[in-house]
Amino acid sequence: ERAHRAQGRAIVSCVSSGTPGRDDEVRQLTPAQIEALIEAFADAACRAADAGLDGVELHGAHGYLLCQFLRADLNTRTDGWGGDLPGRARLLRRVMQTIRQQVPASFVVGVRLSAENGTFLTGLDLDESLQTAQWLCDDGADFIHVSLWDAHLNCSKRADVHPARVFRDALPEAVPVITAGQIWTRAHAHQQLDHGADAVALGRAAITTPNWPQQVVRDGKEPLMPPVSAQQLRDRDLSETFVTYMKRWPGFVHTDDGGRPAK
Repeated sequence: ERAHRAQGRAIVSCVSSGTPGRDDEVRQLTPAQIEALIEAFADAACRAADAGLDGVELHGAHGYLLCQFLRADLNTRTDGWGGDLPGRARLLRRVMQTIRQQVPASFVVGVRLSAENGTFLTGLDLDESLQTAQWLCDDGADFIHVSLWDAHLNCSKRADVHPARVFRDALPEAVPVITAGQIWTRAHAHQQLDHGADAVALGRAAITTPNWPQQVVRDGKEPLMPPVSAQQLRDRDLSETFVTYMKRWPGFVHTDDGGRPAK
């Protein structure tokens, strides 16, 4: 309701992150479990629509389950749910198609993708990611969110071009392209638009500066840049669990007593 009062839209992430388990008991999902998982994603999207939210974003990046299926080095299944790109993209496409069949046409369904290999991601190829994004647009994706560890860098595979431009040129004009990754300032955001992005997404910048659109874009002020103190995060209503999590990001949180970055 607060988002709607501010003339915004409320779109939540739709992700299967699993629960902590024993890595010596890893096994493949059975085809029946995959079908149940697809329905679980659709059920989650329907609940979001029923709750009055405006959309969901399928998280197919960062090593989450949908991303694991896309990775050529991980997904070597031979049952139609892996192997070649159509097989590896099948789960994500089926999730998109099933959600689209069950939610209102006005309900936004987007996808977040990792474009290439990254800090801890392997098995991803830029051209395959582009093809997957094109398929998802055919399946009804309302936007493609290209998640980058550093949005200021060009593609690894095509060093002369930025990922935003590659995706923008490859996808239908009606489907917005969003980029994310180390976007802190107004200038950073405008650089992404110049590269071809239609919008930017914020992570850590929105944590340190929750009113980023007003403070940075509208008023031209600087955001609170890291390193920040744990107390500054608490002042922004982060829980202790969340503060502890943010300390895992190198150089993001100072200790409260000496100004040294938390280890």
